[in-house]
Amino acid sequence: MKILSGREKAEQDLKQLKKELDELNLNRPIKLAIIQVGDKMESNRYVEQKLKKAKEIGIEAKCFKFDENITQKRLLLAMDEINENWDGILIQLPLPKHLPKEVILDAVPYEKDIDGLSHRNEFILYNEKNSDDKFFVPAAARAVLELIEHHEINYKKKKVAVVGRSHLVGKPVAHILKRRGASVSTFDENTPIKLVASADIVIVAIGVPKYIKAENIKQGAIIIDVGTNYDQNDPSVIFGDVDHESVKTKASAITPVPGGVGPLTVVCLLKNLVEIYK
Repeated sequence: MKILSGREKAEQDLKQLKKELDELNLNRPIKLAIIQVGDKMESNRYVEQKLKKAKEIGIEAKCFKFDENITQKRLLLAMDEINENWDGILIQLPLPKHLPKEVILDAVPYEKDIDGLSHRNEFILYNEKNSDDKFFVPAAARAVLELIEHHEINYKKKKVAVVGRSHLVGKPVAHILKRRGASVSTFDENTPIKLVASADIVIVAIGVPKYIKAENIKQGAIIIDVGTNYDQNDPSVIFGDVDHESVKTKASAITPVPGGVGPLTVVCLLKNLVEIYK
């Protein structure tokens, strides 16, 4: 079974991104603001990774962390101030349940919405033939697509199952692959999982640990596991939405967790930020 690593490409792309930044010869560093509400361990880890990689290539990045009980009004007021002084704005998800996610995401100016999750950005992404406006592909979705291209996975006229319909991954990946010539079907927890078994390529981003097992895939299937789940008893242990031990006898190739889509996601976020200036 081939391992579809994303680490090597992530490092190569980060070096290339630094080179592009240097060539832009800007009179000040590009500035990235990360807005985090609460103190979840998983969110802290993701934020640390983004801050670290941004610093490596000369981007000025800062996390604005707010108490998990902050009101919607106070958060939006704080965001108004941040929006004035930073080039790219990222909302670290998930947000506490009392905050309406769509309202908070839409409070990010469209041209600074580097994770591409505002309604305006999504409208342009899904209707791009009718618009000349620039848009951002959500970083995790872009990472999946770039990993597929990097490993030269042929998806045109192939059956692709996208398990998970989130705006972060499933929906944009399905839309773009379909537009590029793949035969795409989408699934969620309410869809009969047995229908996944006919797919040549299975992309899993459903947020359920070990959701896909050997009996759910066909022999020789290629698996892209986007899931990142932390063991409740040992937070240092990470596993995906696919039961890797189970599928290894049937899959022809699979992304590792960690080390697959994850490293590329951070780099793709920074690519979106730098593209503001191109």
